[in-house]
Amino acid sequence: MIEADFTEFVLDTRRRLYGQAFFLCQNTAQAEDLVQQAYLKLWVNWESYYRSRTPEHKRGLAKSAVKSVYIDFVRVKSNHHTPTDLADHDVISEDDVSAEIIATENAREVLQAMDQLPETFRKLIESVYFDGSTVAAFAENEGLTPKTASRYHNKALRMLRGILGES
Repeated sequence: MIEADFTEFVLDTRRRLYGQAFFLCQNTAQAEDLVQQAYLKLWVNWESYYRSRTPEHKRGLAKSAVKSVYIDFVRVKSNHHTPTDLADHDVISEDDVSAEIIATENAREVLQAMDQLPETFRKLIESVYFDGSTVAAFAENEGLTPKTASRYHNKALRMLRGILGES
């Protein structure tokens, strides 16, 4: 009876909880993990506490459980904790460190080159490559025609290549 009650509860709430978890973490696999961990927390106490509550109260507790599991995940991640089951896969080789240093230096050079661009060109490059916008969206926000923004985009890229010494 308890298992059937919990199974019914899961079927009733899983779509909403997954939506909430995905909203929090923006990752499908992680959202599924959060929901599973939340259900595990609920299952452990299901018989003694959750079974006697109203359906609305149970749904509210389930949402709170997802939020709690997400907060725990963020805390562990911010403390740079490596789960033991992933420890073997997180080993970084000297080549990886060298590649990371080179990438950091390249990024620094590009940012310095961007500072040399005219303001409109710099804002366009930031909008497209850092904020994930489109050239057309930038044009609309800045009151430019899409064709003008596209020309600015191409000219800004040519200028960056020239500053960086690339052909």
